[in-house]
Amino acid sequence: MKRYLEGIGFSEGEEKVYLSLLKLGSSSTGNIAKFSNVSRSKIYEILEKLSKKGIVSHFKRNNVSYFRAAEPGRIIEYLDEKGARLNKEKEAFKENLPFFENLIGKKDLMREAEVFEGVEGIKTVREIALKTMSPGEIMYYFGNPASGHQNVLGYWDDWNKRRIAKKINAWIIYNQDAKEFGKRRKKLNYTKVKFLSNPGKSEAWIEIYRDTVVIALKKETPMSIVINNKLVAESFRTFFQIIWNAGLD
Repeated sequence: MKRYLEGIGFSEGEEKVYLSLLKLGSSSTGNIAKFSNVSRSKIYEILEKLSKKGIVSHFKRNNVSYFRAAEPGRIIEYLDEKGARLNKEKEAFKENLPFFENLIGKKDLMREAEVFEGVEGIKTVREIALKTMSPGEIMYYFGNPASGHQNVLGYWDDWNKRRIAKKINAWIIYNQDAKEFGKRRKKLNYTKVKFLSNPGKSEAWIEIYRDTVVIALKKETPMSIVINNKLVAESFRTFFQIIWNAGLD
């Protein structure tokens, strides 16, 4: 059955009952249940919800309750009323937003670690970094493998183009197996590149920016583990600087 009202917040049962009432006209609950193929145990609950939406009315005749569907145009009015109510609630929440943000600050970021799965998850983490960082800041990477570029080189090229436009610096240490990719990046502005002298292979790499550390893996089961912790970020930046200054290629 095609759903016409699902996108505007009507359940399947509500839609069945409303459409049935449009066809039936005034009708009792028993007839509505039979015509809409909705169990009688749920009919009263559904009719109550539709009444609150203002698109079903009811009356009594010989002590029997009958229900009638409002004309379809009433749904437009209901949506207008709903939109106005949501805007009012949104403005009310915006006034209280500092209170909620202050709670997060007091807890010092209760959620310090997250996992983003799949290649799209890796991209999402990079987009967050780009959105969060300011011109002049540095993003550090090390252990960048060849597998981290396969099938996503176009995305990395586009991301770096946007990074450079925002004047965000990148300091990158590539694995030996990723030299061809490192040479591409070395030609870019706001970019410094070095290569590990040891040909040892690894598939995961580290990204560091602000108070965030990302452990990323694209091969087999792509994922990004994001750690938001100032001390962890400072420690990994120290590791990066030690490696960077260790006479790399």
